[in-house]
Amino acid sequence: MHRSALRYFLEVARTGSISAAAERLRVAASAVSRQMAKLEQEYETPLFERRSRGMVLTHAGRLLASYAQRASLESDQIQKEIRELKSATRGLIRLGVTEGLAVSFVPEMIYAFRKERPHVLFDIKVVGPANVVTCVQEGEVDVGITFSLSPEGGVRIQWQRAMPAFALASVDHPLIGRGRVSIAELFEYPVAIMDDAATVRQVLDIYCASKGISLEPVVSSTNIASLFTLCQLGGAITFSTYISARRAVRDRHLAIVPFEEASFLERNMQIQTMLGRTLPQTTRDFISFLTAELETPGATHPLAGGDVN
Repeated sequence: MHRSALRYFLEVARTGSISAAAERLRVAASAVSRQMAKLEQEYETPLFERRSRGMVLTHAGRLLASYAQRASLESDQIQKEIRELKSATRGLIRLGVTEGLAVSFVPEMIYAFRKERPHVLFDIKVVGPANVVTCVQEGEVDVGITFSLSPEGGVRIQWQRAMPAFALASVDHPLIGRGRVSIAELFEYPVAIMDDAATVRQVLDIYCASKGISLEPVVSSTNIASLFTLCQLGGAITFSTYISARRAVRDRHLAIVPFEEASFLERNMQIQTMLGRTLPQTTRDFISFLTAELETPGATHPLAGGDVN
């Protein structure tokens, strides 16, 4: 299959329009149209549904798009690896991560990895959990690091572990030192939490609804760093996995308030890659680096490392 035909096909799939694809590709619309017709003739099936608002992939089109994305990425990968043989450059690793993991965990891992591989470059795309999956599936990122409430299709799970949520407060909060408390006791104080696009908010909403508990946060936000600062100042309690907050806890900016229902607020942390894609060696090395850290005792759960305040 001619590479340009696949390139044209992917651009039409992305834009939903032959004319828009031609404009982005800087070729004549007739050339793009001919390539689409040839592909549909070759496969003897429609690849697009022609609608009034644009062109939408059929099931056959989605299958071809998945293959074309992998082929394009692997072609780029081969070019990079051949260039790597002649230079000190070792390529770019594109990460798709959720808000909580972008605050400290991912930057810490990049810093530690680049101490050993200073030539490796990174690009971090911070998006919602569902968008991480989409970015991995569509090849916009090489590695997705996210939280999930259900099994994900169309991606390869390189690593996964259930993560409970912890309550976090200032180190001098009245609940510090009282031992385990209930969620009802936590809610006697102001609560700040991520908005409903975040999985931690979703599991907390589900739990509260099942128990008939009213959740009325004084602040909701798309930015977890702002919530951590508010809690550090003593303005609220928030909920987060330990992996997202461990630097703040270790630096004694925040403290953990153990609570009885923590196991009900579990989410799966996942490292995802595109299904069927062969990854560059440097990317595979970074995934191994991440998983080694995540498997270290105390890395993902304070009770495992004795790091409970």
